[in-house]
Amino acid sequence: MSRLSRPLILAATGLATVALALPLAACSGSNTSETTSTQASQEATANSEDAADTGSDTDAQTDSDSTASVPDGFTLVEIPEYDMSVAVPSDWDTLTSANSSDTELVGRIAQALDKSEDEVIADLEDTALISADTSSSSGDASADEIAVGRAETDALPTEEEFIDLAELNEADSSDYTSTTTPSGLEAAVFRMNAVADDEDHYISIISVSTGDGIVDSVLIATSTAERDQEIYDAVLGSL
Repeated sequence: MSRLSRPLILAATGLATVALALPLAACSGSNTSETTSTQASQEATANSEDAADTGSDTDAQTDSDSTASVPDGFTLVEIPEYDMSVAVPSDWDTLTSANSSDTELVGRIAQALDKSEDEVIADLEDTALISADTSSSSGDASADEIAVGRAETDALPTEEEFIDLAELNEADSSDYTSTTTPSGLEAAVFRMNAVADDEDHYISIISVSTGDGIVDSVLIATSTAERDQEIYDAVLGSL
């Protein structure tokens, strides 16, 4: 699976601007895609909250007292600055600002996501957490990924905004639903499947409103529908 582009991470986790370029467009190598990606990055950067000081070590911040439902094979990671916890696969590597000085960890995630270490650190400036399956990648951009971010806004993203995102990336299928998390938060869920360079891309975005002008979002990107569903169920159950 092609790596997640910075514009996608900003769009999906900041969600101040959602009709932005996914990494799928970058696979084509066209000038139009490059232009869109550049514009998307500028718009998202202008609207996303800087989360450089958020996050921490997965083991150090596992919330053992939480009543959230976490299935076997997942670990609940607390993000104190966001006042939220997110389930991530237990065997993935998870990066936050608190452990960004761990060069070996950064290196593993960079290799798994086919990025430079500087790019990974730059992504961390706009997301509270980056988690990746580093065990199955050898630098071929096949790693699955989770990213968490925040936007200062009073409203969840709309179905129309997500439709724009799907159309921009020529999605084979997409779905938008409104739901409530186990903890009672209002949530907007967008799920999309697209194919680029004969590779499947499954994207799920779960956005939750805290009710105080904040929307927290979790981006899930996988290469199989089964893995997407498994992680989606775990993440939604943990919010």
